[in-house]
Amino acid sequence: MVHEDPVSESHAANEPSPEILELKEADLPEMSVLYEATRPGRKICPRIQKLGTFLGIRNEGKLVVMGGLRMHLPGYREITTVATMPEHEGHGYATAVVAELVRRIREHNERPYLTVRTDNTRAISIYQRLGFRERTRLHSTTIVCASN
Repeated sequence: MVHEDPVSESHAANEPSPEILELKEADLPEMSVLYEATRPGRKICPRIQKLGTFLGIRNEGKLVVMGGLRMHLPGYREITTVATMPEHEGHGYATAVVAELVRRIREHNERPYLTVRTDNTRAISIYQRLGFRERTRLHSTTIVCASN
């Protein structure tokens, strides 16, 4: 999906604006827990933060949402690894993180894009509200990252 519209919905209407934090290397253990909770059977690459900035939201001190930047092509930047702990869905946290990533990408006069599984209708709906539109459908295979 490619960001086309300047729509910016930062959070759910009934929720206060969450504090969005830039995640650091020290956050990797919590990022791993979040990733594995939302992608059963998969593990996060320990070098993931070398790809780009990652943002997150904490609730009661616990990392409950994250998203980051990955591939950087001339004029385009990919949003990746958006994840919400299941018990924290519906609060607008992922929407706030993606909206902030879009803002940061647009600030550099680049165009945000992302990939999403076609059966992830909840995420697709969020992305559409934020101004993303389907560009093309791809077939992909997940490659497991070596732990070294």
